[in-house]
Amino acid sequence: MTAKVKRLALGIILAVLTVGGVRTIYPSDSQVISLRRLALNPDNAAQRQVGALEFIAAWELRSRNEGFGGISALVSVGDGRFVGIGDAGTVIGFRLTEDGRIDRTTIAPLPNVHGPNVSYKDRDSEGLAYDPDSGQYWVSFEGNHAIRRYSKSFAQQTRMIRPAILQKLPRNKGAESIVRLQDGRFIIIAESLDDDMHSAWIFSGDPIESTTTITPFTFRPPAGYRVTDAAQLPDGRIVLLNRAIGFPSGFTAKVSLLNPDSIGRDRVLSADVIASLSAPLLVDNMEGIAVTSDGDSMFLWLISDNNFTLFQRTILMKFRLPDQPDSKKPEA
Repeated sequence: MTAKVKRLALGIILAVLTVGGVRTIYPSDSQVISLRRLALNPDNAAQRQVGALEFIAAWELRSRNEGFGGISALVSVGDGRFVGIGDAGTVIGFRLTEDGRIDRTTIAPLPNVHGPNVSYKDRDSEGLAYDPDSGQYWVSFEGNHAIRRYSKSFAQQTRMIRPAILQKLPRNKGAESIVRLQDGRFIIIAESLDDDMHSAWIFSGDPIESTTTITPFTFRPPAGYRVTDAAQLPDGRIVLLNRAIGFPSGFTAKVSLLNPDSIGRDRVLSADVIASLSAPLLVDNMEGIAVTSDGDSMFLWLISDNNFTLFQRTILMKFRLPDQPDSKKPEA
């Protein structure tokens, strides 16, 4: 089989899995998550640069827990610890140590997404936002469109709403990305596309509260891509993860940067692409992005959604983001 035919076959498989998926269930509630180091480029072990990003490390994450996988969003909660949200309404937490080990793992269902009169449509969690001061989390759902707020450590659901702006969106194409900004505002970006653009909104405060005002805008992703997650950098810029699937390339991803000062009512915005991932580079169904910092260095963490299939992986990647001139940073 030629390389071209192999790539075409792989692209077809990935497309089928992305649309439908073949979920593999292990009857286990194990809290163990294992790590395996991966190379950025199997054809060039020395490659470290991907666009403007410097590759640091990558790992495959595995667990026999039936709730592990399908990670659609990722946030950093400090001390090397990350929290992700799985498509099946699952909280997946872990800490990476400085010597490359994983500990303090958690794989548990979200509160209030299981039980009588609750269907799988109520568990399709996609976006995740975090407030480091209060420890609260916000999770967006796209089966039955909703936003739920949770107390510290996901101990309980404190409130749930079904915003009217989301009810007009197609099923499974709802609030894909939700970001809490440092000033307390929120950004939500829908997965659905209209004329190759995403509907998006900026909230003046907590989207759960009725006193919060909503300003609509439109975001244009790179051609052929959809936004799957976003986060705010320490300097105020918004970093977006964009994903596509095509033939015969399979999955590809682009990382872009947006200045939030450009957001305004009914504006059409786009972001500057700073890096692209495609074969032979390591890439999968990239859906989550988180930000950490160490001194003056900023790091981006990308994670993939394995769709609960045997043919995809949960990949975690770490990149260093170079600083930008002050002229490109948002106003204080």
